[in-house]
Amino acid sequence: MKNIFSKISYISIIISLLASSSVLADGPVVKGTNVLGFGLGMANRYYGYSGFSPGVKINYEVALWQAGPGVVTLGGTFGYTFQSYRNYIIGNGYNYSWHNFIIAARSAWHHNWGVDKLDTYAGVSAGVRFNIYNDDGDPINNPNYNTVYPHFGGFVGACYYFKPAIGVFGEVGYDINFVTIGLNLNFGGR
Repeated sequence: MKNIFSKISYISIIISLLASSSVLADGPVVKGTNVLGFGLGMANRYYGYSGFSPGVKINYEVALWQAGPGVVTLGGTFGYTFQSYRNYIIGNGYNYSWHNFIIAARSAWHHNWGVDKLDTYAGVSAGVRFNIYNDDGDPINNPNYNTVYPHFGGFVGACYYFKPAIGVFGEVGYDINFVTIGLNLNFGGR
């Protein structure tokens, strides 16, 4: 009996927190908002090599549905990553590289937690990754190839709008980049 009351109390606290935060939910991203983002960061290392690999991404999202105290966006993302490896011990420097182009759908849940000009979000992406592999160390076998892989990602981020339509964002997760910083342009927000 004591366990049932504690579960009811816990559920009541969660419901009341969500209900009270819905009053504060009108942040920079509301239903009808369009967000265009440009970011640069440390790319996902698809091949396990360490070191910094640059990654660029462009996101576009439209806030379509009210979901509790926040809003759900749907859109797309395009990204490019580059990785290379050079071995100076073999001959004139054995060199190979990977270029990845990612096109994916993207959806996130946005909420500002009552902080003016702040947008926090968490979401997922799914699409395809086009890989171009170049190997100049083996001219006889010519192991250069192009392949297509599925892409699935997850991310969390925050954007602070220092102007009504311009904000800076940071994002982390297992997506095109592990870490991204960039600029968001907000069309139609408050």
